[in-house]
Amino acid sequence: MEAKAKELYEKVLTLDLAGRTGSYYDEDLKASVPYVEGAEFALAQTTAMGRKPDPAPLRAFIKKHPTSKLLKNAYSYLGYYYGQRATQEDATAFFEEYTAKYPDDKSALSSYVQRIIRDKGPLDKGIRLAEKLKEMAGYPRNPDYQENLATLYTLKEDRAKAEEEYGKDFADDYLRSAIFALNGYANFWIEQGTNLESAEEMADIVAAALGAAKEVPGYMCGQVAGIYTKLKKPDKALAIYGPGYAANCRDDQSALASYASFWNRQGSNLPSALEAAKRSVELTSDYFNNFTLAQILFKLKDYPAALKAAELAVEQVKPMAAKYEGFPVQQYENLVKQIKEAMAKEPAAPVKK
Repeated sequence: MEAKAKELYEKVLTLDLAGRTGSYYDEDLKASVPYVEGAEFALAQTTAMGRKPDPAPLRAFIKKHPTSKLLKNAYSYLGYYYGQRATQEDATAFFEEYTAKYPDDKSALSSYVQRIIRDKGPLDKGIRLAEKLKEMAGYPRNPDYQENLATLYTLKEDRAKAEEEYGKDFADDYLRSAIFALNGYANFWIEQGTNLESAEEMADIVAAALGAAKEVPGYMCGQVAGIYTKLKKPDKALAIYGPGYAANCRDDQSALASYASFWNRQGSNLPSALEAAKRSVELTSDYFNNFTLAQILFKLKDYPAALKAAELAVEQVKPMAAKYEGFPVQQYENLVKQIKEAMAKEPAAPVKK
């Protein structure tokens, strides 16, 4: 097939060297390219990437067609050749030309960095290029760029800087970014009501990652559990954000409060949520924690205890209402009212004789 393609491309060149045979539209480039020019490029590319690579035809193409829509592609393929096969001197000359032509092209800069790593120098040049790539990538950090930057610092025997660029902080940040991305993906398809199998697969990947991590923020577990509950997979939700989780953060008031609030909203796993809410109030008795406790007790129909917690929450929220105009206190008062109404409907206890 390769030989046949070469034969046909060469035939195109003999048809009309002036390009009068017309052009074709390249979907990748979103531009029209003369047939003859496209054939010249294809033949040169094949030569540069073949069994006996020769960069000369692509170099000739660049010289002959300095304004071609295929020019950047030509440099890119040459970047592979000079990155892997050329001498350091020839590679340096080419990559200086390539990055001068496309100073903000990530592919050009990255290819040069990788060649510098291969040659183990010039390291300061490589670091400058790698730092530029890092800045261009923004957040989340590109793992390939960070690895290259760390490799350069390691070659420079600066282990501390390598750790700063590609150590635990990077891994933690990358994990958080991946979790947010996959959670967003899963929630999107759940809202669409389709592609649910893939949404569950992504949630499973996140759950596995969280299970392997040593330190995991509770809100991440809550997010994944939320996906599982939407998918009607309660066992999976409880596995990652159930009683075991609550037991492990018994002295973390914030985590317990979030856990209790999450399951209160779901209306399930309430016994565990109640224990977490009680412990959260023990650690910090404020209007939010008492309100959550009251809601859970109300759902469990322990009305006397619910009323006590709800009334306390109302008292605790009053200073906030006085301090901040429009602070939402109505929901606290409404809960007290609802509990009293439920108690009034309770059948009277039989009189003992």
